[in-house]
Amino acid sequence: MRAVVLSGGGSKGSYEIGVWKALRKMHISYDIVTGTSVGALNAAFMVEGNYYKAKHLWNTLSFSYLFKEEIDNDLSTRDLVKLYGKNILLHGGMDVENLERLIKESIHVKRFFKSRVDFGLITVNSKNLNPVEITKLEIDPNHLHDYLIASATCFPAFKKKQIKNDKYIDGGYYDNLPINLAIKMGATEIIAVDLKAIGVKQKIIDENIPITYITPNRPLANMLVFDKEDAKRGMRLGYLDTLKVYGRLEGKYFSFKKGQLSKYGSIYHKQVIHYLKNLFKKDDNLLENLLKLTLYKRLMNDKNEDFFQHIIESLGDSFHLDDTKIYSFKEYNFQLTRKLNEEGNVHQKEIKKSFKESKISKWLNTKWIIIYIYEKLFTLKLDKNNKELLTIATLVPKEFMQAIYLYIIN
Repeated sequence: MRAVVLSGGGSKGSYEIGVWKALRKMHISYDIVTGTSVGALNAAFMVEGNYYKAKHLWNTLSFSYLFKEEIDNDLSTRDLVKLYGKNILLHGGMDVENLERLIKESIHVKRFFKSRVDFGLITVNSKNLNPVEITKLEIDPNHLHDYLIASATCFPAFKKKQIKNDKYIDGGYYDNLPINLAIKMGATEIIAVDLKAIGVKQKIIDENIPITYITPNRPLANMLVFDKEDAKRGMRLGYLDTLKVYGRLEGKYFSFKKGQLSKYGSIYHKQVIHYLKNLFKKDDNLLENLLKLTLYKRLMNDKNEDFFQHIIESLGDSFHLDDTKIYSFKEYNFQLTRKLNEEGNVHQKEIKKSFKESKISKWLNTKWIIIYIYEKLFTLKLDKNNKELLTIATLVPKEFMQAIYLYIIN
């Protein structure tokens, strides 16, 4: 029996809907879904089988809609803490009345209980801090929505949820990734979506159960800020990361069509090594000293293609390429070149001074350093000793390799 396990993580939960989309695309079915906090809410949608309703909900979410509070989307973390702090002090936490109404409108009780897919969630009794692991068979249909809200009650940010005579708080206080609950429910195979959010994780009770982990490769939004644009991005990243885990795409920080990164990355890896050797061939001692540095040792290992792929993808970060797209290698290089050509004059004097003094100022932008080296490569002569470049190569090896890569593709 295959289980999907969804972790808590507040607004980061949109990522889990993207994972679901990818599972649907690959026709990967499931028999059990367990979740904690926002993972429990998403799990309920997966049990019901209504992907499009879940997607619509995340596409329309906003902070003010959920909590009756108007906020600026550019609110700083400090101001956000003040907002939550004020509600904690004055009201015992944020009022989640709107969220409760939204869940009641969105999760169809009869459809949920008629589904063949089993379900489990975790919440915590606030009185004694005992965990409550409850499954579909144990949930009173009249209290389904209550338990969903209870699991997602991120105390003290949100008010405690009362069910009958007890009050409950977020299940993340006991187990934010309820793999063990899925195992207890009979799972023999698990797909675990870990949002890497704050929360306790219990030691797995059966190490023999095969687990496929799906985790964000890119930073997701602040878990306490609910914004529809952030949600759309989260869903897209969840979709892409899942396809990578299952070998349908390549890359880590960026997404490449299958076979593109491994094939062309290997070709350019060899070209960068060849260029580097030619660059310092006039002085074997200098080259030998350079190649003693850890990053260059890794570069020179023909089998270490993962390292060079990281060098390539980090360039996309430096030049702010769109990390929600699926690239061919040709398109990725084209976008790098376009971004490179769009850049104005870098701070040549400051960078040159930093290299001359053999130190890099903290304020220097990585992109500026790469462009500076790239421009130097166009003016040098390979038949001369290039001691200035050797200094640069020693101080910033990663950026130096990236500049060579840009030089080669242009």
